[in-house]
Amino acid sequence: MIKTLIYKAKCIRMLFVSDEKYLKKRFIKKLGYIPDFKQPKTFNEKVTARMIFDRSTVYTTLADKYAVREFIVNKIGEQYLVPLIGVYRNFNEIDFMQLPQRFVLKCTHDSGSAIICKNKQHFDWSVAIKKTNANLQQNMYYRKREWHYKDILPQILIEDYVELYRDPTTQSIITTCRVHCFEGQAKYVEVDVYAADGVEYSNIYDESWSLQPFTVDLKQNTPISIAQPSQFKKMWQLAEKLCFLDGYSRIDFLLSTDHVFFSEITLTPNTGRMVISPPEWDHKLGQFWHSF
Repeated sequence: MIKTLIYKAKCIRMLFVSDEKYLKKRFIKKLGYIPDFKQPKTFNEKVTARMIFDRSTVYTTLADKYAVREFIVNKIGEQYLVPLIGVYRNFNEIDFMQLPQRFVLKCTHDSGSAIICKNKQHFDWSVAIKKTNANLQQNMYYRKREWHYKDILPQILIEDYVELYRDPTTQSIITTCRVHCFEGQAKYVEVDVYAADGVEYSNIYDESWSLQPFTVDLKQNTPISIAQPSQFKKMWQLAEKLCFLDGYSRIDFLLSTDHVFFSEITLTPNTGRMVISPPEWDHKLGQFWHSF
């Protein structure tokens, strides 16, 4: 109920507060400096400027978790997609008995709505239905002013569960690899790690798997080195095939022991409010983005 009220308040606010004014206020509150969206120089300024001024229609296709699958097939091939179980307008269309023991359920029109089922017998359907139905009623544009989500058809996507890569030495699981691409070239990969002790870490590497001297979103590096996964170079190559846009894009992947799976393309990470440490890397990353 509280989340619904907050969402409705944001919908009303957008009638009176422009995207630029809204995003500037939140930018200053999160990052602590006054941005220049007309002549952006830092990475976060450029991400936010894209949200305000760049209305390329292809962004909506790339943000749609169902529509983007056709784009991926045409670019790199169907074999890099997580196998699709089905896409549905509502839960009435889903035959729960026909679903496999493990799967991932998510909405097509938003971000962060994924629900993982590792055992169907112990899966709480009531919680999943309640959460997903609430998400289906919300529009990401009104929540975060990311306009490219505004016209995506809200649907339910169910995909196969992927057994993620586990580092053989530390037993840490690599949960997500986010390849940051600038002007058609992959530059860095942000690797999220779930350690054996249950702590989450994040390392940033270059193409040579060299650990970089910056972090994002206050995440700590792993205390023990992670070996380069066997699928790393293939993932890097796929990212460069997918980063066709001028400027910046982030290509996310899932790694298993012997395969690479496309996850999503992100164009406005953290809605232009990514905490980058040390702060000078906000400027350094912005310098790679020449077209803004």
